[in-house]
Amino acid sequence: MVLLRRKASLTIPLIMLCLLSLSAAVQPAVGEKPLVVATTSVLGSVAEDLAGDQVEVIILVNPTICPAHYDVKPSDVYVISRARIIFYHGVEGWLNQLYETSGSSAELIKISGGWSTPDGARHYYEEVASALSSRLGLSVSTKLEQRLKELEEVAQQILEEAESRHVSSINVIAMEWQKDFVEWLGFKIVGTFGPPEKVSSADIEKLVKMGKENNVDVIVSNLQSGTELGETLAREVGAIHVILSNFPRGGPEAKTLVDLIKKNSEDLLSSLDMLALKKDLSRAKSEVEYYRALSYCLAIIILVESIILAYLLAVRKWKKGRIVMP
Repeated sequence: MVLLRRKASLTIPLIMLCLLSLSAAVQPAVGEKPLVVATTSVLGSVAEDLAGDQVEVIILVNPTICPAHYDVKPSDVYVISRARIIFYHGVEGWLNQLYETSGSSAELIKISGGWSTPDGARHYYEEVASALSSRLGLSVSTKLEQRLKELEEVAQQILEEAESRHVSSINVIAMEWQKDFVEWLGFKIVGTFGPPEKVSSADIEKLVKMGKENNVDVIVSNLQSGTELGETLAREVGAIHVILSNFPRGGPEAKTLVDLIKKNSEDLLSSLDMLALKKDLSRAKSEVEYYRALSYCLAIIILVESIILAYLLAVRKWKKGRIVMP
């Protein structure tokens, strides 16, 4: 899970003060859908998936970036001031000041912990469902039951495929925020690396050495943390590089946490096809080198035999010449 921390500053320009004044004057209309604000697409996708059109959901942080790196926008003040409830993880250092500035009376609901595995996703669905039911009086139990059942079925299918492909024999070095997911899938983690800005040159050397000594086949990067380090490690080790996301809605194929688990599983398992192809090519290259070396040896043998034969013929001819001489 992305846990990078960077102190975010929040300045209040004139436009934000104007928005704040406007928001104070705006009262929810009768029958208006309650506004649910989520700091990330993890929380927002679950709320929207469960509540559907019973609520309006606004997600603050783009799913392609780390939530700790979010730069607050003036419009966020207005959004927060209108919210009924606000879901957050607890790593958003900028949220408290934004909340205070907005004058919001919304209830802050913290849901933390990993979400990349089925157990983690289940935890988020259950916590969000509880909050939607108790705080907003929404009926989401049927949708929750359906989603948890789907999650269980998807997890079982994925694990069966992973077992059939013998992933436990595949050694992996993974970005630490993808470690839980990769291990859940059954791969063997032999090492991890943190956020790129915290990894030194010495750390990289150790990881490369570890990868070579343990015959690491796959390097797993986390999209939101940057992928260049993983690409470098894969190149140095001679492994397949796989990029996984830990936030839904980073692409069209992962709208929910269930979709995210499916997509990450597909991407990681498909890397085995690339790995098999790579090994086949390596084997073929080795065979070519073997036969090339063999052909060189045969050529040398033929050359040596030809020299010996020429020598023997010359000796025989010389001896015959001596015999016929008077």
